[in-house]
Amino acid sequence: MSIDAVTSRISQIMAMQQQLTDPSSALASSSTSADSGGASLGATTGTGSTSFTDALSSALGADPTTSSLSPDSLMASAIGDGTDSSTSSLTPNLASLLPSTSSLGLSAGSTLGTTTAATGSAAAQVQAMTNMANSLVGKPYVYGGGHSGWGPQTGYDCSGFVSAVLHAGGYLSQPVDTTSLPSQAGMESGPGQYVTVYDRALPGQSGHVIIEINGQFYESGGSHGSWGGGGGVEKIGTPSAEYLSTFPNVLHPAGL
Repeated sequence: MSIDAVTSRISQIMAMQQQLTDPSSALASSSTSADSGGASLGATTGTGSTSFTDALSSALGADPTTSSLSPDSLMASAIGDGTDSSTSSLTPNLASLLPSTSSLGLSAGSTLGTTTAATGSAAAQVQAMTNMANSLVGKPYVYGGGHSGWGPQTGYDCSGFVSAVLHAGGYLSQPVDTTSLPSQAGMESGPGQYVTVYDRALPGQSGHVIIEINGQFYESGGSHGSWGGGGGVEKIGTPSAEYLSTFPNVLHPAGL
């Protein structure tokens, strides 16, 4: 039975229940209205008003002269919960009326239209790193800037800036350069769920590092591209795949 059909029958049943609890008001309204099958609810015959059971049976297409179903079991039959109609309760098995998750292309535990957000301590760490990065936006690029400690600096180079941001999230005991960053405690290989660091420091390469926090890239110095960059500390757009491929070390803070 379709959901539309079930909805229609439930509406009929509710009207009949109103007739049962308040016969006078139901009789007045039902004298001019008919159900979807063409039978008037609460209409009278030559021998008097039909019973609630007979009216319900009629609405469900049953033969009231031979049916021995109770109103409760008739309602269960209308809803179609698949149980024995002689002992069924009025509680429908609504799960049986809904499409399965497999028919929607979903697996157990999956959700629709949602995105993953950091929670608990991870959320606090990510927020602290975002706050630090944003607070430094606009600082000029200064070679070696940010490496004298965690206090305020006049400017930052790429690794000094990234070190300050990672430290705000609880990582790094001191500022580090691009060469030593991958080996620091708490730094793990591969992209992170919330934070990813792109590091370039192999022999013969121009050392550089940028950071992505919740989809927002930040950079100090580096090469200018259509996404920005090339100046002081700034938010930049998503760099091209070609640019990102120049960073052999893709890292993330543990847990993020």
